[in-house]
Amino acid sequence: MALPDPSQELREGRRAIISIEGVTLLRDWEWHNGLRKWFLSCRLAPDLVATAFVPAVTDWFVLVSPSYPWGSIKFHPAKQGGLAHTFPHQSFEKETSRYEVPWRRGCLCLDTPTKSLGRQEYTIEPYDPQQRLSWHCKRALAWLIDASRGELIKPGEPFELPQYPIDQTSPLSIAFSEAPESYANWQEAAGEFGFVDFYVLRREISVQVVKAFKTLDGGVLLMPDWGPGVTQGASVISHGFWFRLRETPVLEPWQAPTTWAELRDNCRQQGFDLDDRLRLAIESVKQKDKIGQIALFGFPIPEIVGQGPERMHWLGINLPTLVASDVQVPGFRKGKQSSWKHNRSRLLRDSSSIRWLGSENWSPDQLQTRGRLSKDMISKRILLLGAGALGSSLAELLVRAGVHSMLVMDDDRLEAGNLVRHTLTLNELNRFKAESLAKRLNDVTPSAHIECLNSAFPPATGGAKARINDCEIVIDCTGSDEVLQELSSLEWNDDRLFFSLSFSLGARTLFCFVAQGRQFPNDVYRQQINPWLIKDREEYGKQELPREGVGCWHPVFPARADDVWLFAAAAVKCLESAVLSPPSEPQLVVFEQELTDNGEFISVKRSSENLK
Repeated sequence: MALPDPSQELREGRRAIISIEGVTLLRDWEWHNGLRKWFLSCRLAPDLVATAFVPAVTDWFVLVSPSYPWGSIKFHPAKQGGLAHTFPHQSFEKETSRYEVPWRRGCLCLDTPTKSLGRQEYTIEPYDPQQRLSWHCKRALAWLIDASRGELIKPGEPFELPQYPIDQTSPLSIAFSEAPESYANWQEAAGEFGFVDFYVLRREISVQVVKAFKTLDGGVLLMPDWGPGVTQGASVISHGFWFRLRETPVLEPWQAPTTWAELRDNCRQQGFDLDDRLRLAIESVKQKDKIGQIALFGFPIPEIVGQGPERMHWLGINLPTLVASDVQVPGFRKGKQSSWKHNRSRLLRDSSSIRWLGSENWSPDQLQTRGRLSKDMISKRILLLGAGALGSSLAELLVRAGVHSMLVMDDDRLEAGNLVRHTLTLNELNRFKAESLAKRLNDVTPSAHIECLNSAFPPATGGAKARINDCEIVIDCTGSDEVLQELSSLEWNDDRLFFSLSFSLGARTLFCFVAQGRQFPNDVYRQQINPWLIKDREEYGKQELPREGVGCWHPVFPARADDVWLFAAAAVKCLESAVLSPPSEPQLVVFEQELTDNGEFISVKRSSENLK
C-alpha cells in the first residue's frame, strides 16, 4: 500500500521551523500508519543552564494530525537523547505504547488554558500553516527553559496534580467530598490512618463513594453529607484503609510513584512509615472481616499555587488480596509476623507496580464549577407546589445549578399525555409526580436532598405543615387559583419569598409574581394578573383547545415542551434576582416571546406593557 504524501500545509509548517534559533530538524515528515499521524524529529537547544533533569540539548518527535493546520500537535521526548523524567505540564512519562515507536508518551502540554474551550477565537494560538507548528516549537523551547529553572509551576496559577497512571483494567473508581469546611475538621482530627467505608454505586465502573472515615477502633472521624442518590442508590457497603500524608506523593521533578518502593520512599521523606501503618491497619482487621480492596492516600492541596492548603485530596490504590494477621499462610508459621511477611514480601514487594484508581472530588463546589447559582440562592430550602411540566423543568434547572434542599408537593400521577413536555419518562407512568420527580432530582447530583409530599396543598397533617414551614422560598407552579387562595389563608411563622409562575394559553407569555411576607397576597396578585388573563383570553379567541382521548373530555392546557423549558430558564433568572434583592412591594414580572411578523422566534423579552 502506497504511503501518503505530506500536504502542502505540512511542508509549509516544516519549512517555517528551520529558521528558528535553537531548533534543528533531524528527520523530515514520516507517516505512522497505526497512529494515523505524521511525525518529524527535531533537536531543541534553548539558551538554558543544564540541570540533572534538563540537558542542554534534547531530541524530540513531533506528532501532527493529517488535517494540519487543524488537529493536534504533540511534542514527545525521544527515547534516545530525550527527557527522561516527568515534569509539571507533561503527561505521565512511563506509559508504554502498543506500537514500537522511538518516542516516549510523556508529551508536553503547550496549549493555552483556553484551548480546551474548543474555539479558535478563544486562544492566541495561530492556525496559519506557516505559523502554527512554528508557534508550538517556540513554546517547547520556552517550556524547557522554565523546566530548567524550576518555574513550570508559577505562583498565582491554579494548582494541578501530577498525572497518576490509572489502572485501566480495574472496574473501580473513587468519589469523595472534600471542601474547606471538611479540611478544618481534618486539621483538628488526630491520627494518620484508619478504616474507610464506601457506598458502592454499581455502574459499568463500580464507583466507591466514601461513606465515612474511621479510626482503627471504629470511631467516625468524618462523614460526608450525601443525598439519597448515593445513600439509597448504593448496592452494598465496602471497606478499605486511609492514610494521611503531609504532601502530594510525587517524585522529582513531578512524577507519580509507580512502584511500592517509590511510594515507600516518598512517604519516608514525609516522615510517614507506610509499612508500619499498613501493618497496624491490617492487624486491626479480624479474620471474619474481609480486608478491603482499596487504600486511600490523602494530602492537603491549595487552590492556587503559592497559597496555603484549603482541602484534602484523596488518591485510591487497588490493593492485592491481602491476608489478615491471624490467617495461616502456606509456607509460613501462623502469627502476625508471618502473615505480614507474606503480605510485604509477596504482595507488596518493592518492585510491584501500584494500581492507581481514578478518583474525583464530588463536593458541590467542585462538581458545579461549570455553572451554579449564587450562594444566597443555593443555601435556601425551597417548597415547590406543582410537579407538572413547568415545575419539573424549573426544579431540574435549579438542582443542576446548585440547589440541594427542596420539598416537592403534588398529588397528581404521571399520565402518558404528560410525557410530551415533562422531565419524567415512561418508567414513571401512573406514579406520583412528586415522588418520581424527587427521585430523579436526587439522581442528578450526589449532594441533593430532595423530598416529596404526595398530596395537594394545603398540608393535611401536622407533620406536613412542619415540613413546609422549614422552607424559606415558596414556588407555586400549579397555575391554580384555588391553590393560591389556600396559600393566602396560611400564615407562616416568619417572612417567606413567594414566587408564583403561570403561562398564558399556548405558553406565549410567562407570569412571574414575586412577593415577600408571612402570607401570600392573593388580592394583590389577582389585581395585577387579571388584566393580562383577560387579554390572553381575547387574543386566544375561539381557537380550539386540545383534548386527549375520545369522548366528552375536558380540554388540556396547550403548550410545547420547548416553550415550557424556555420560560423555565427565564424563571430561574427572575427567581435568583428576587432572592438577591427581594422586592419591597409585590411585583408581577411578565416575559413574552418576541416573534417576527411571520411568527419566527426572536427572543424572550421582559414586557414593559402596563395593564390595569
